[in-house]
Amino acid sequence: MSSSDIGSIVIHSLIPAAPYLAAWIAAIVFSVIMLRRGGGRAERFLLTGSCLMLASKLFSVPTVLIVPLLIDSGWSTDRALPVLSGVGFFLSLVSLAGIVCLVYAFWIKFKVKSRESS
Repeated sequence: MSSSDIGSIVIHSLIPAAPYLAAWIAAIVFSVIMLRRGGGRAERFLLTGSCLMLASKLFSVPTVLIVPLLIDSGWSTDRALPVLSGVGFFLSLVSLAGIVCLVYAFWIKFKVKSRESS
């Protein structure tokens, strides 16, 4: 596989992921601003969840190269696909941890708001 093929594969997987990457970067910037203005535990969980979601999306881009590179190095498809499946499972766990952090951050924030209004 030539370097132009690798670049083409990465670009084709980066294009659909670009809006998500931009959104998670914006969420990170937003949560850092909130933390610097005296944010608490909810803002820290928002930052953690946003970072985990960005990492998951960012590392999912080069995963499309796993099977072609392994097959080029002599692996059979039957051996290469479980590797891709394991990487996908790990990235799914990172995404799930990010979602849990984000949900917990909003739960903390709205729980505090409901206490203040009562």
